[in-house]
Amino acid sequence: MMLESVFLTIKNLDIQWFYFVNQSLHNALFNVVMPFVSNVGDNGLLWLLFALLLYLFGPKTRRTSFLMLLALFISFVIGEEILKHIFQRPRPFLGLEGVNLLVGSPGSFSFPSGHAANAFASSLVVARKIPRLAWPALLMAVVMAFSRVYVGVHYPLDILGGVLLGVLCARFVLGLEASVYRPSRRTRRPPHIP
Repeated sequence: MMLESVFLTIKNLDIQWFYFVNQSLHNALFNVVMPFVSNVGDNGLLWLLFALLLYLFGPKTRRTSFLMLLALFISFVIGEEILKHIFQRPRPFLGLEGVNLLVGSPGSFSFPSGHAANAFASSLVVARKIPRLAWPALLMAVVMAFSRVYVGVHYPLDILGGVLLGVLCARFVLGLEASVYRPSRRTRRPPHIP
């Protein structure tokens, strides 16, 4: 009984925060910017283009490009192909009244947010490997995640789930890189005795 009460409270807070972002924060500027940001994140497009630029930029950033692509792939498979089908949470515009839907209605389930997962998986890899790009990449990830609630296609909890998935994917990929590319220790040869 108490567990049900906790879940109900969380659900109600999720809806309240959704309406706050989707309705109370609406303004003319965000009504143009947020759909654009949301749309460039479709299927990880922005992050794929970023990875391509890093690859073309030169040998020093190519490994980061590959790590981004790997993190994106893992977050896509786990989020879109597994978790969304387990939770099967309907989109807000399907279950709530008065939703400001500013982009085309996605055909997939709502939890977790694929945009948030892709954005944080990619931006955290970039932040770790290219520190000078950390703030722009992370800021873009935050704005993209926020945009998904603003345009009416995700609840805040969907975003939190996506962020968590993205963080885990980035950590996994960076940990994998550290174990694969660990500097080899040179074994000391015993001194030569004539």
